[in-house]
Amino acid sequence: MIQFPKPDVEKFFRTLTVQNFIVSPDEKQLVISTNLNGHFNLWAMDLPNQFPYPLTFKNQNVQDLHYAKTGEFIIAGFDNDGDENTQLYALAPNGGELVPLRVSDGNRHFFSHLTKDGTRLYYVTTRNNAIYLNTYLYNIVTGEEELLLEGKEAPTFLEAVSPEEKSYVYYRQYGNTYVLAFVHIDGMDFSLTPKTPDQHTVSDLVYTSETEVYFLTDYNADLSYLAKFDLTTKEFSKVLQIENEDFSSVKFSKKDHLLYLLGSYGVEDRLYEVIAMFVIP
Repeated sequence: MIQFPKPDVEKFFRTLTVQNFIVSPDEKQLVISTNLNGHFNLWAMDLPNQFPYPLTFKNQNVQDLHYAKTGEFIIAGFDNDGDENTQLYALAPNGGELVPLRVSDGNRHFFSHLTKDGTRLYYVTTRNNAIYLNTYLYNIVTGEEELLLEGKEAPTFLEAVSPEEKSYVYYRQYGNTYVLAFVHIDGMDFSLTPKTPDQHTVSDLVYTSETEVYFLTDYNADLSYLAKFDLTTKEFSKVLQIENEDFSSVKFSKKDHLLYLLGSYGVEDRLYEVIAMFVIP
């Protein structure tokens, strides 16, 4: 009889993990960041087939992962041996060599937005402003770059760009419980929430048009609720607040013109569908 040794404790720590995933615009390809080969790489499945095949062999953590709306390429952000200094690369949907987009040793790059035609990349970086960060607009075709926003007062992150790129919204993160959002339009900046001495947060916002931004905030409240900022009138308004419900995520479906809200009610998570001012749990 063969005597098999007992498994080593390290075996129980060698687990398979999915870090992130994206689906191609035509929904025919699923791309995942996983450690199937013992290191994190990008793998893909051609749906509805469920057999994965490798796209990269970089063996590094994937911090950012986005598919161009044209379906022509993928943008992936890799760090190096866990240093969290994310570098941005372009990758063909069928894999191959990574093409550097925004790479700078010792600096971090945060993906913010890629235009519909896949030619202009908005990103945030520690380059030239390690404490408060800067936001740049990089033209992938021409290689030209423009400084959009220089971070001041607090770490500054670009959160969203309007559909026609006429405005953008950025955060200033003073602390975990104090995050303000501002919209930049026509050369001027406006706070999404009214001025107040009380600390509050703004999070997870979406443009539904060139003139409306929906977001989550706990301005003058204990828990987060859905609010809106009108870019035409520059007015803040409360849209949906449910007693004892704390909203944590909002997504917009342009096709159906619906907002989807994820809320927490005690230990229960609940999903809401918002149509204009009507709510369907």
